[in-house]
Amino acid sequence: MSFQIPTADSLVTFLQDFTGSTNDSEIKQCIFLAELSMRNIELPALRSDPYADENIGVADAYGRVDIPADMNKPILFFNQNGATPTQTGPWLVYDRIGDRDIITQSMIAALYLSPVNVPAVIRGKFSEVYNQYQFLPYIGEGALINLYYYKAWPLLFSPVDDTVISTTGTVGSIAGAGPFTATITGMSTTTGLTVGDTITATAGTGTLGSSAGVFTVLTIPGNTSITYTATGGTTPTAGTITNVSLTDQTVQTNAVLQTWSEGYVYSSLREYYIKRHNDQDAAIYDSKYKDAWNIVSDQNNLGKWSGGHTRLTSVWQPRQYRQYNIK
Repeated sequence: MSFQIPTADSLVTFLQDFTGSTNDSEIKQCIFLAELSMRNIELPALRSDPYADENIGVADAYGRVDIPADMNKPILFFNQNGATPTQTGPWLVYDRIGDRDIITQSMIAALYLSPVNVPAVIRGKFSEVYNQYQFLPYIGEGALINLYYYKAWPLLFSPVDDTVISTTGTVGSIAGAGPFTATITGMSTTTGLTVGDTITATAGTGTLGSSAGVFTVLTIPGNTSITYTATGGTTPTAGTITNVSLTDQTVQTNAVLQTWSEGYVYSSLREYYIKRHNDQDAAIYDSKYKDAWNIVSDQNNLGKWSGGHTRLTSVWQPRQYRQYNIK
């Protein structure tokens, strides 16, 4: 179904066709409510790459690593003993414990002996304290921690930063008395623009119009020029401009819509029929949604998606092994 519903706008159209609704705002509200029920879904597409530079945490002076801004929930953290992993170890794989436990155990960590006569892969511990991760055994400043986790995903229709399309341009051929029409020539490219897009630009000797105006692409006659309309505000000014950008953009796709669109469809329909006080149809789509969620969760529970097992103990350590021995 993902090829049938590639974007957020396509999802709205699909749901409107299915329900007979003509209210865009209502459908988007139902999609938003549906997304709130899917925030903790665990899909392969949402996993981070623990070997990518952006997912390797660097310890500060206190041996703590900032929690990534896009983290939803941790899977596994490990320390390869430096930027270039050695073949002799030791390597540390960290298990998650509670924040109270990590603080309590940290206070007596100095009384513990270092591990001896253990396999090359050692179990450590980590937990969240404030907005950072704290580790046992202690790690020094600059230590590198590979962070493998499920990423948070952007909600459909949430705002997206403006995208610069062309760094150059010249406004000319201004016509009309409001709304105005004008051309922009001398652009480095028009790739990424479509008719109907809203644009902005940085004023030079020319302007698209005043800041109160709304500027919409009217035609794209070539790869270096467009025509646009300026609605509201003052007349455009002929002259040079820079940073012609797409604005008022929203998220049109994410990893969940791309790989688990049935979740979006069933949960959105459930919210739609709840809103319409149709308990029977709401129950039908709630059941379909739960079945789809359970299928995904079952892949994790069976080990097909979770790395091969779901045991809470490390696969590398003897069951009787303990991290420390007290003096």
